Amino acid sequence: MAKAVARRTILALALAGLTAGGMPSSGLAATAESAPAESAAAPVTVKVGGYEFPPYVTESGGGVAQALLDLLNAEQSDFRFELVRTSPQRRYEDMERGRFDMIAFESLAWGWKGRPVEASRVFLRDAEVFVAKAGPGMDQSYFDRLDDKTILGRLGYHYAFAGMTADPEVLEKRFNTRLTVTHEGNVRSVAAGRAALAIVTRSFLAQFLKANPDMAPQLLVSDRTDQIYEHTILVRRDGPVGIDWVNGTLDRLERSGALPALWARQGIAP
Repeated sequence: MAKAVARRTILALALAGLTAGGMPSSGLAATAESAPAESAAAPVTVKVGGYEFPPYVTESGGGVAQALLDLLNAEQSDFRFELVRTSPQRRYEDMERGRFDMIAFESLAWGWKGRPVEASRVFLRDAEVFVAKAGPGMDQSYFDRLDDKTILGRLGYHYAFAGMTADPEVLEKRFNTRLTVTHEGNVRSVAAGRAALAIVTRSFLAQFLKANPDMAPQLLVSDRTDQIYEHTILVRRDGPVGIDWVNGTLDRLERSGALPALWARQGIAP
């Protein structure tokens, strides 16, 4: 009887020790192995507006903007950036209605002042230049005066020579500017003699002439710029991504060399 009591006492003490010390390591391992792993939080979708603005957004929807979004998606996992097509004229209302949350390669000076958006720091510069048909006696002095020449521009764009207006009626009546929907068509029209000047994005023109080297001798490109683009990223206030995150990410990608490498791959001069 005494031996049985002793055995019960030893068993009770052992159980008490397990309770005080917790489960043995083998029990912890079994518990951890049997517990389901927590799934990582899904990235937040951020919709990014893009209208035809070569080479940043091309007619097919590709271009430098899509390459930038691909880089952002590859470099972090908190957000997933998706391009949403809009138009130059409709982009303001689409942003305010929440159809998209962000738009890249933009400027507050292009009709955004007073709207519920915030701008990042300038992260890329480009310019607009004039193009004329080359010929005998043609030189840079041809671009000194604009008021006696027909100009082909792009519908929805803001032009410095016209006080940054994008109003088609004002541009046509006061500045003899006809608006179309294609940079390439405007350049080819000038080469064919159907207008005196076209105004185009310098980086677009560089890519166009690289793809169409036969056009280069037919064109005279101005040293004069209409405006220097100071590209920013605009974000909708109260949207899913904040301007501090955007600026911080741009800084990090600059320091790492990822952004300069992107511009080089896309043929864009920073």
